[in-house]
Amino acid sequence: MMHRKIRLDFKLNFCYNLGMKNEIATRMSPEGLEIANAYLEYGSITETSRALAVDEDTVADWLGKREIKSYIDQVYLDLGYRNRFKLGNVLDKIIEQKLEEAEESEVYTNKDIVDLLQLAHKMRMDEMKAQAEYEKAKSSSIKTQNNVQINAEGFGTGNYGELMKKLLKEGK
Repeated sequence: MMHRKIRLDFKLNFCYNLGMKNEIATRMSPEGLEIANAYLEYGSITETSRALAVDEDTVADWLGKREIKSYIDQVYLDLGYRNRFKLGNVLDKIIEQKLEEAEESEVYTNKDIVDLLQLAHKMRMDEMKAQAEYEKAKSSSIKTQNNVQINAEGFGTGNYGELMKKLLKEGK
C-alpha cells in the first residue's frame, strides 16, 4: 500500500475578512484615538482638553463621532467589574467560597447558596437576552414595504377626503 505525500507548504491567498465588513474593528484616526484615550484617563472634556492642549469644542466634536463613542463604550465595558467575564469569575469565586464554608462548618443554609446561584443564572439570562436583542437589531432591516394608493374620484370618502375638501375650499 502506497501513501502519497501531501504538500502543505503552498501559499494560499484569500481574504478572510471579506464577509465580515461590518464586524471589523472600528477604524479611527490617530487623533481620535488619542483624544478617546485621554478622555478615558481624565474622565472629563475639560481635563482632556487641558491635558492635550486642545480647545474643549474640538475635544467634544471628536468625542461626538460614532466610532469614538463606540471605542469608549467598548473600553468602558471591558474594564473592571463591568467586564462580563471578570464579573462572572468573581461570582464563581463567591459561590465556591460559600460552598467551601458550608463544607467546613457544616452549619449553613441552602438559601445563601441558592440565592447566589439564582443571581448567577439571572445575570446569564439577562446577558443572553441582551445579546439576542443586539443581534436582532443589528440584522433587522425593512424587508418589505407596502404602499397603498387610493384611486378614487376626488380625495375619497373617508376622513382624508373630507379634510382635503375643506382645505381646498378655504384656499379658494
